[in-house]
Amino acid sequence: MNFSRFILAAFAALLLFIVVAAQTPRRGATSTPARQKAAATPTPTATPWPTPNADPASPNVAIIDGAAISASDIEGDVSAAIMRDPDPYLRDYYVDPVKAINEARQRAVDARVNSMLVAAEAKKRGKTANDFLEIEINSKVASPTEQEIKAAYDANRDQIGNADLESVRTELVNFIRDQRKEELYGALVNRLKMTNVVSKSADVNTPNLAPGTVLVSVNGDPLRVDAVNTRMKAYTFKMQMRIYALRKDLLDRKINDMLIVAEANKRKVGPEEIIRTEITEKLKAPTETEVSKFYEANKAGIKTDLAGARMAIITYLQQAQQEQLEVALANKLRTSAKLQLLLREPEPPVLNINLGSGASRGDVNSPVTVVEFTDFQCSACGGMYPIAEDILKSYGTRVHFVMRNFPLTTVHPNAYNAAQAAEAAKAQGKFWEYIDLLFKNQNTLDRDSLKKYASQAGLDRKQFDAEFDSAKYEPVVRHDMEDGDGFGVEATPTFFINGVMLTDYSAEGLRAAIEKAFVKAGRRP
Repeated sequence: MNFSRFILAAFAALLLFIVVAAQTPRRGATSTPARQKAAATPTPTATPWPTPNADPASPNVAIIDGAAISASDIEGDVSAAIMRDPDPYLRDYYVDPVKAINEARQRAVDARVNSMLVAAEAKKRGKTANDFLEIEINSKVASPTEQEIKAAYDANRDQIGNADLESVRTELVNFIRDQRKEELYGALVNRLKMTNVVSKSADVNTPNLAPGTVLVSVNGDPLRVDAVNTRMKAYTFKMQMRIYALRKDLLDRKINDMLIVAEANKRKVGPEEIIRTEITEKLKAPTETEVSKFYEANKAGIKTDLAGARMAIITYLQQAQQEQLEVALANKLRTSAKLQLLLREPEPPVLNINLGSGASRGDVNSPVTVVEFTDFQCSACGGMYPIAEDILKSYGTRVHFVMRNFPLTTVHPNAYNAAQAAEAAKAQGKFWEYIDLLFKNQNTLDRDSLKKYASQAGLDRKQFDAEFDSAKYEPVVRHDMEDGDGFGVEATPTFFINGVMLTDYSAEGLRAAIEKAFVKAGRRP
């Protein structure tokens, strides 16, 4: 796990209630925030570069007042940004996508085999996979000493910045513990390979493997190439989208710079004068009321009191205000310019998303089906939940909505039990009422609280407690996680609209994806 990704995301968690950790599949993932759009821009209409690092000398990516911006004008900055990115997989994909995809395919096979080994051993011992991992890994992880925490803090000051040790202590402790979990997990898998029968049948990267080809078996249980192929569609799209997002951001910056220079020339002043009058002079320090209001609205995800969070909140509000002014200036200048954007977003793959036994509502015969993989302890899921509810309710029964489980067990210790509890509530026809309580009480999801919420939701406690305590629905949750992993789910919440992964996690983005799905299905929204 890369510390820089973990710790930077942890700071975002303080203010945006986002928990981010770089983990291997099925042992943790990232949480995706409900993002707001930046500047409104025209829909791209041209093709993207054929490969992420192709020579972009000829294509134009934008034309502004007759002046063309070529791909080569921004690709140098794109390349530099990617080379600075802490994610080695992104860098590898940018440099050599074919090689990177082959390596990712092998990683997918290895991760699934490891998961199969854990499940097989857990079954032998009469335990759930989660309980088995709790005994073999989580219970054996020692808490870091003060010296180890201080050493991690000193070793990562470049990523931590000016934050003091106390403000990042929790993140440092989790980082060290996760490192130890990974070491224990690797050692466990190696032991299991010696006590179980693992038979390799085909190389996952052999060209033209027929559908249904068995790649490897664990005690006779096969892993077929189809599962890997599906996962790689999602993986490739995510990589393409990350590179596209960088290109789009740098292109927007270049366009805005050109517009500011043009406006400065028109006013016969320097560009810095435009910035001063339109942005700098309009910035106002957040009031104490604004700081307190932000804290009260988000304190469920903030790990300290108002006094401890005040400076971080002030910084966040100031940055947000500056970004709003920058967006307003950019939009103002764009309205009077002749701008044609030619950079096109990568086309998402359409996956055949199984509905499993997920809780659902709406017409099952609707032309549009929305599937969400969620984690009830994930604060980003909690933030997205009311947004999605408002959008989906506006369609009545015309949209079929299905919710499936994807608890991020490494970063959210209560999520796995919460998912099983939700399944027990579903068995009594009270799923939606129950998860409303889970999302409203994300910081209190221990076993006793989960049972208390069952009473509040009007469930039969005797039945609920018996099913929850016996882990009756553990196989359902595990199956959802395996399916999600196969569809490339690495973050929560993750939405699929008619098999297309959602990329814009805002109210506008979700509605636009649903409307597009209706149109594609030949129906009116």
